Amino acid sequence: MTGLAVATVAMAESIRMTYEEFHPYSFTDSAGEPQGVSIDIMRRVADAAGYEVLFQPVQNPSGMLEELRSGAADVTSLLALTPERLAAGLATETLGAFELRAFVRGNGSVANLGDLTGTTVGVVRGSFAVSGAGLIPFARLVEFDTTDDLILPLLTGEIDAVVSAHNGFLRRLRTAEVEDQIVALEPPLVTSPYGFVVAAENEPLRTELNAAIYSSISSEYLAEVEQTWFGRSRTLWDNVLVRWGLLISAAMLAAILVLGYWFFHYRKRSAELSRDRASDQLLISALDEVAAAIVIYDSNLKAIHWNHGFELIFPSMVPALKKGATMRQMIMQSYIDGTIQNDLSDVEILEKVDLFIEDMRCGRAEVRTVRTQDGRVFQARDVKLGVRHFASLRVDVSQLQKQQDTIAQQATSLEVANEDLRTFSSIAAHDLKAPLFSLLNLIDFMAEDMKEAGISLPPEIEGNWSQMERLSHRMMQLVQDLLVYSTTQSESHQSEMIEPSPRLQEVLDLAGPRDGFNVIIEADMPRLRVNPIAFDMVMRNLIVNALQHHDQDHGTIILSAESTDEVVMLSVRDDGPGIPEEHYEQIFAPFHRLSASTEGSGLGLAFIKKTVESWGGTVQVSAAQPRGAVFTVSFPQSVAQDENADQQQWAG
Repeated sequence: MTGLAVATVAMAESIRMTYEEFHPYSFTDSAGEPQGVSIDIMRRVADAAGYEVLFQPVQNPSGMLEELRSGAADVTSLLALTPERLAAGLATETLGAFELRAFVRGNGSVANLGDLTGTTVGVVRGSFAVSGAGLIPFARLVEFDTTDDLILPLLTGEIDAVVSAHNGFLRRLRTAEVEDQIVALEPPLVTSPYGFVVAAENEPLRTELNAAIYSSISSEYLAEVEQTWFGRSRTLWDNVLVRWGLLISAAMLAAILVLGYWFFHYRKRSAELSRDRASDQLLISALDEVAAAIVIYDSNLKAIHWNHGFELIFPSMVPALKKGATMRQMIMQSYIDGTIQNDLSDVEILEKVDLFIEDMRCGRAEVRTVRTQDGRVFQARDVKLGVRHFASLRVDVSQLQKQQDTIAQQATSLEVANEDLRTFSSIAAHDLKAPLFSLLNLIDFMAEDMKEAGISLPPEIEGNWSQMERLSHRMMQLVQDLLVYSTTQSESHQSEMIEPSPRLQEVLDLAGPRDGFNVIIEADMPRLRVNPIAFDMVMRNLIVNALQHHDQDHGTIILSAESTDEVVMLSVRDDGPGIPEEHYEQIFAPFHRLSASTEGSGLGLAFIKKTVESWGGTVQVSAAQPRGAVFTVSFPQSVAQDENADQQQWAG
């Protein structure tokens, strides 16, 4: 039997599994062996399916999917089964779910998901956390290479929050012994099922793995694996010193009550100091690996430790530290000797430093940006650590500042160029309008003179005359539209509160609906704060387009509105010929017309798009059923807030 078993193992077919360095789901240990939740589950599944697994490490999920597509791997480690990943391969049965959560500092200002709006959020590049973090309104995402890279920026306040898989990130916090300083917000941002992903062309392998999952993977086994790799939250009883302290104190209390009490107090205090020291040293060691300088001070603000990064960044200030300089002396020296750029007098420097220290002691430490004489830029922060220590942090952000300066310069240049272009368009339109107007009058005069003289033109000349008259009118329309288009940016920001329903009726009266067409305007639409003239022009263009491009003598145009928590949306629906989907984006480009026979300058929809985007909204087109098109214009929901504020002010 033994020989048969050996032969069976030797003949087992191999499958190649690619995995990322995503501790504790999958990682390579110090001995070079793959370990983790994904690895253990795949080994069990492959064994049940009669396969031997060859493990291939990559950097991130994108790398795994690339190996799968190229044929370099047969299956991935556990992945969140997002649409993108399902498009790259075949998913096995789900084996659990990733809970994507937002993590924040426990003593920070963020208490719930709503507080994350507009904050700086850290994510791992290429992970499904990127799309989950996109659910936070107006958040600025900062991408890092690995999950371990997220902890220190969160602790130091460089980022406001981290979005990551709940169990994986919690394990890292436990390992770093900072679990009590960081909390996970409720509820989860995303709950995504996970499973293995098999190469798209290998349906037989997926079938075999699914069968093995059914036969060998139970809920009890999954719970056991998770307990092994994720562990549990630490408790005070897990600390050996605390346990022994309590036992010794209890024994001493039985003999001498007073002595036992003081001994217990001493042991407890010693354990607290040891933990504080260990936490401080952990942070200092981590900062040694990044472009940051840190100095730790005691309760008297005397320097007691600094990291290697400080010696590299500020070598001229190291001698003062070695002599036991205080925080006040160190900051003053950096300003007085010119290390930090400033034009302050000695008295002003003294007042400024005293203010820094007072704010720090009161817990009001804010991040400030300083520049050194050699052109480097640092984010500086002086903070309180626990009850007996303080720290000065200096993080080099020179490259980031350089990028921000470049972006600001480019934005200024772009605005100047846009303004020049708008000025040119306006001048060109005005200069063209006068001669075109004269040309149109001349054509009319000539027609009247020929009519009075009884002159009849030959048919071919009559056709050319009509063509010339039509093209002249089209040119005038083009010039007028170009003039409106060029002035949209500056005029669309003068807003006021309007009632859409009655105003749309006035717009319809000016548009002049075609005979045989019924235009329905929904009553009691939500109030909007917009530029009234811009609103009228946008809606008139949409109504005229719906009427002008209808392919039948009778039809219905419906104007309606609906609202969500973020926007109010006005829709113009027609039952005309509709618009092919491939032209949805093209029709909003300037001078674009779907048909050469279509009247107009081709600027109408471009004007609409430009105007709507200038007030922070969007315009989209979609197909109507059973035929026709729907143009939807959105307005930011801040309009509704303005309305409520007006009503409350009136009521008060």
